[in-house]
Amino acid sequence: MTKLKTICFAVTTAALAGCAATPRHYDDESSRALNLARAGGVYDQDLRDSPDGTRSYRKGLLVSALNLASLATSLDAPLRHLNGTQTLLFNATDIMMTPDNPSARPSLMGWMPESLAANEDDAYDHYVAVVDEAITQAAKSMAIKVTKLTDVKTPEIDGNPLMLWSVTVERYGCADSNCIIAYNIQQPNHWKTPSYVIGREAASYNIAANHPEKYSRLVFRQSGHELTFPVDEFYGAVSAGMPPWIVMYFPPNTVIQDGEPLPYPVLYEQGQQLMFREPDHE
Repeated sequence: MTKLKTICFAVTTAALAGCAATPRHYDDESSRALNLARAGGVYDQDLRDSPDGTRSYRKGLLVSALNLASLATSLDAPLRHLNGTQTLLFNATDIMMTPDNPSARPSLMGWMPESLAANEDDAYDHYVAVVDEAITQAAKSMAIKVTKLTDVKTPEIDGNPLMLWSVTVERYGCADSNCIIAYNIQQPNHWKTPSYVIGREAASYNIAANHPEKYSRLVFRQSGHELTFPVDEFYGAVSAGMPPWIVMYFPPNTVIQDGEPLPYPVLYEQGQQLMFREPDHE
């Protein structure tokens, strides 16, 4: 039976190119975090529930690769067409060079109600506006200064620009352009919304996480050795400012909490940090 499930999973993964798998029924034996992640396209087997949520990612070479990728593409490695102060602002190459496995990279997943947009292009614009507003609200709630960089050319991912914000807040060590928010929204696809997504409509414009390159993401980065910015609080505040039909997934070692990276995956929904914890242990 286990072998059969593995084969079925592989076939399903190979068949899907742009959208998440067909909306599935809620699995009562899995956490809400895992149900939402699976519905959004994070369905590879490296991610799973564990009794306490801290062992929900398969340990092995992939976790090491995450750490090495983060180190090799840190804010100190400039993009080719940038220099000086711009290097620190725009050096978000780790957002563009991530592992193929959906569970190994930060992802935005959403099911925008069909009634909010006239078509896929309109849905893209609406997603961008929603994320910008959420960032603005989060900054206000945390008393930090953010500035969207609109007067410069940024890298593109599959034709859609990487959106960048600078962050200035001295108490967290964010000065001289060493803290940035980088996000990218991929072209939404007309799709169906799982019944357990809050605020849903049956039809939606979906941004999913399963494609190797065409997936949406939002990441905060702070350069330097002192990771003093409360990234977990910021992600929670951004999530709280988003509609209930958008969730944010982060793999191990990508969310900074109390100055240390969380060694386990988390998902944010409506401002809450959800762990991948078996329901019987929640």
